[in-house]
Amino acid sequence: MTTPAGFDELHRLAGEAARFARIFSVEQDSEKTFTGQDETARVTVSVDADGQVTDVELAQDWDEAIDPRNLGAAVVEAVHAATACRVSVWADRVAEAGEEPAEPAPPRTQAPVTINPSTAAIEDLLYLLHRVGQETRPPERTGRRRDPGDEPDRPRLTKGRSDGRHVVVALDGTTVAEVRVETNTMWIGGANHLEVASELRSAFEAAYLRAEEEAPARRSDSAVAELRARTADPQEFVARLFGLDR
Repeated sequence: MTTPAGFDELHRLAGEAARFARIFSVEQDSEKTFTGQDETARVTVSVDADGQVTDVELAQDWDEAIDPRNLGAAVVEAVHAATACRVSVWADRVAEAGEEPAEPAPPRTQAPVTINPSTAAIEDLLYLLHRVGQETRPPERTGRRRDPGDEPDRPRLTKGRSDGRHVVVALDGTTVAEVRVETNTMWIGGANHLEVASELRSAFEAAYLRAEEEAPARRSDSAVAELRARTADPQEFVARLFGLDR
């Protein structure tokens, strides 16, 4: 039997969809965490598969290497390192997915296949891939000086305060923008490393909780989650995208 025109191309696209499914499988492990440290290695931060901070640890002698006034900046640095680790794992998974296993022969079909590509669906997929790239891009730092005529950026930050009121975490969307640790009282000098770490964790939890309350649809609007759901069944994904009529 002669393979219908375009069937080989559809088989190749189905393989690409399967590759996407393998790539996004790293996000399916909700228990997986990624860690990073500041340059002194006294602050360790863990983030989950969604990039949210799940744990903060301080070395017992953290204040010997870090000025308490700079502790917040050190925590942010560790968050960036953990986020970079998460993106690195993502990149490794992409590379592994590029190493295709031996490809089986295209399955035979007993019925003709009519292909009706959906331009709108393809454009939507391309835009979704662009959003995925934005979500998985590590935080960028720029040294560009602001032109005096530029309008100042005024992001609306979501803030969470720790239970003890000593730490404030500010989020720009889902990105950690700032961590402020109270240093104008005797608290930081009298608290041990476990107490300070607990306050930091508490502030992160409060910030994420408030972000969810203010934008309940934000986490369900993840491009990564949406693309993962679309490619869960590669055959169905290709059939929907190209309007297959079997």
